[in-house]
Amino acid sequence: MSQADTIVALATPAGESAIGVIRLSGDACSLLPEGIFGHPSPTPRTAHLGVYKDTQGVSIDQTIFLYYEQGASYTGEPSLEIFCHGNPLIARKVVDDLVMRGCRLAEPGEFTRRSFLSGRMELVQAESVATLIRAKSDHALEIANKHLRGETGKRINLLRDKVLDIIAQLEAYVDFPHEDLPPEDLAIAIEQTETLASQIGRAAETGRFAHLLEAGVQTLVTGEPNAGKSSLFNAICGKERSIVSEEPGTTRDYLGERLRLGPFEVELIDTAGMRNEATGLELTGMERTLNLAQETEFFLLTLDGTLPSPTLPLDFLERLTPSNCIVVENKMDLGKTRNHNEFLPQMLHVRISALTGEGIQDLLDQWTEALEQHIPSPASDRLIVNARHAQCLFAAETSLRDAIARLREDAGVELALSDMRLTLESLGEIVSGADNEDMLDRLFQTFCIGK
Repeated sequence: MSQADTIVALATPAGESAIGVIRLSGDACSLLPEGIFGHPSPTPRTAHLGVYKDTQGVSIDQTIFLYYEQGASYTGEPSLEIFCHGNPLIARKVVDDLVMRGCRLAEPGEFTRRSFLSGRMELVQAESVATLIRAKSDHALEIANKHLRGETGKRINLLRDKVLDIIAQLEAYVDFPHEDLPPEDLAIAIEQTETLASQIGRAAETGRFAHLLEAGVQTLVTGEPNAGKSSLFNAICGKERSIVSEEPGTTRDYLGERLRLGPFEVELIDTAGMRNEATGLELTGMERTLNLAQETEFFLLTLDGTLPSPTLPLDFLERLTPSNCIVVENKMDLGKTRNHNEFLPQMLHVRISALTGEGIQDLLDQWTEALEQHIPSPASDRLIVNARHAQCLFAAETSLRDAIARLREDAGVELALSDMRLTLESLGEIVSGADNEDMLDRLFQTFCIGK
């Protein structure tokens, strides 16, 4: 990949639309308007009307084009945006003609990569562009915007500054070994390092929450057979997605549906029931449910309110906590429901009728509130990072704790300083990482072509 190349890509999705947008970036952008539109010196950042003519002088379409001069564009390079009619044939003919003129088809994420490499944005901001495009919930959108505004990068740089302050304190023990430096100074540095390590560790733990907000909170509708799980699934989805039958074991595989729940994206999954007498295909379905439960974030454990409390597999029950499970007591419309308060008493219980819809809104409200308590809000002051950031933060925390151990064991300030410099490198990888070509390749390959 060469920064000197002029790259081109269709920035709008494939298919018919009102307008198609073609983006270009590179040195040739300052020359192309004259050859294409007969406009040798377009005013930067101003919309111009022009007929696009190919290399043979054949008119392709009447378009609007904007020219951006170097230093004043998304990539920092001379750039051009061409707005044609949203016919895929027109867009393809324009792109093909630009390739004939010497442009190169852009690679995934190459526009944003050039923006990062030219210093227009830091790495956290660059990768947030893809997150912003993929965001499927209000919270995911808000986190992506915080990253894009540079707020996360500023927080990471503040952590680096704190590490540098501690390093400056410890350097005195190396630079002036014969001075009688007070031992309490070293104790203060250790205490500051412990506080900082805990702060970085807490930030790293939020990596899994960012993934949930982006990919959706996987939620299992589960319980014994014939408890009304599929009816509950359909009631929440607002349509008949799952087969409902009075015969136990009807659901033998899982069925998923994505939906919005307040500010969250949820992947709701209807699963096979669990009972000790299961055999054959029903047993296979139950085993799949148990496997799913090991990775699921939330559970709607559905009971038949007219029957005694169920006996469920111990390894399944061990996955349930008050923060990730609601016990749904179904069939309240039958009027002869039992009291299940002693079954998993630490969990929240909600009584509903999946058949009539009674209690469903209360369940949705309680479910939303439980997720809001379980997943930190982007509106809070808490730093929320993605998986790559979390990996770097965990490495930074490990290096700091190694430094603390060396200082406590009197293993040498020099060795502790070496660990702290590793911490600086890990934190720097989050915001700058420009010297890690392999990492940049993997990161920007997740982008769409036009970004």
